Amino acid sequence: MSVRFYKCCCNLIRPIYSLLFPVKVEGLENVPAEGACVLVANHLSARDPIYIAVRVRNRCLHFMAKAELFKFKPLAAIIRGLLAFPVDRGHNDLNAVRTALKLLADGHILGLFPQGTRSKGNVRTPMLNGVAMIALRAQKPVIPVYIGGPYKLFRRIPLRFGKPVDLSDFGRRMDGETLNAVTHRIEDAVWGLSEN
Repeated sequence: MSVRFYKCCCNLIRPIYSLLFPVKVEGLENVPAEGACVLVANHLSARDPIYIAVRVRNRCLHFMAKAELFKFKPLAAIIRGLLAFPVDRGHNDLNAVRTALKLLADGHILGLFPQGTRSKGNVRTPMLNGVAMIALRAQKPVIPVYIGGPYKLFRRIPLRFGKPVDLSDFGRRMDGETLNAVTHRIEDAVWGLSEN
């Protein structure tokens, strides 16, 4: 039911977004046609998940979304129908981490915005270490994604998907120093795409 709803919504929204918010997509071939991966993107706007989802055809994306969006039951039903799940940004939300790892273990695509909040000026702000913990535990490809901005009607902006971030040298270590280093490497990969 949710997958059908997700695909129906993407098919309806795609032509609208293509008209109102045209995009130049680069590197979409870096998103695997099957199997799990983590898409890690910078965060400009509440429309970012939709902006990415309608461009990744033939795959369903599961985004973490702030728990506050799930408090209003009708909105929560729609968001869950779009395959998103809640994360409590103020705490170490182990339930959200378990959900993320389960989705990856089942071969799905997980979408994360590890800046934790939107950066309306599209400036580089620190990413949170949760992305590193998920990446190291899941051992799945991490694909950096850069959204150019800001969004303006009829203004074409870039959407770039980079090559997988190589984290093989970190193994499965989970100490604070390792998590910081992994986070910085992922962060560098995302923002490095802004220079293309």
